[in-house]
Parts: sequence; structure tokens; C-alpha cells
Amino acid sequence: MQHKQRTKQKIDPKDLMAVERSTTALIGTAISLIVLGFVVEKFELFLHLLSVELKSDQANKLPQLIHVDFYNYLGISIVFAGIMLALYTYHYYTRWILHLEKRQINTDKNIYFLLSIFVALIGLVLLLSMIIL
Repeated sequence: MQHKQRTKQKIDPKDLMAVERSTTALIGTAISLIVLGFVVEKFELFLHLLSVELKSDQANKLPQLIHVDFYNYLGISIVFAGIMLALYTYHYYTRWILHLEKRQINTDKNIYFLLSIFVALIGLVLLLSMIIL
């Protein structure tokens, strides 16, 4: 018991708070991805309602909305990525606590690289869908 207390006392409070801020930022990013995925997925519902409304107003002048399912799958993928990030965040936090207890610094640059690439890809796919679809 006393060994655990000594180990916990090694952690500098500033370092611990920095890890907690990073973890909170990752959770915020995960929540943002989940919300973005929900909005993109519900955009499919908006397009469907729009097509029904246009069909009732103009009999044969309905634009072809063949890519409506695309937004459904894209939204589900984004929500799934947000869920995975939220789950990874706990692993990230516990690993950093272990590093701080051992007085080691081992940054995980991969998660930030993967997040940057994923968010850039989401933006690119959404941009292309606005231009092409």
C-alpha cells in the first residue's frame, strides 16, 4: 500500500493536469466526430424528405438523388471512428499515467497523425460530395 502512495507522489501535478487536458481534448474530439457523423447521416434523411417534397410538387422534374445512401454510410463511419477514439482515449490516459509514474516521456504521435489524416479525409470526402454529387 505504501509503495503505491510513493509511486503516485512521484507524479508532478502539472504533468498530471497536462495529461488530463490532453485526454479531455481527445474526448471532445471523439464527441465532435460522433456529432458530425450523426449530422452527415441525417443529411441523407433530409435529402429523402426533399425528394419526396419535390416529387409531390413537380411530377417528373425530380432530380436523381442516387447517392443518398453515400451519406448514410459516411455518417456511420464517422460515428464509429468517434466511438473508437473515445475507447482509445482511456488507453491513452492510463499509458501516460504509467509513464509519469516511471518518470518517462513517451509521446504517442501516431494518434495525432491518424486523427489529422482522418479529419482531413472526412473534409475531402465531404468537399468532393458537394462538388460531384
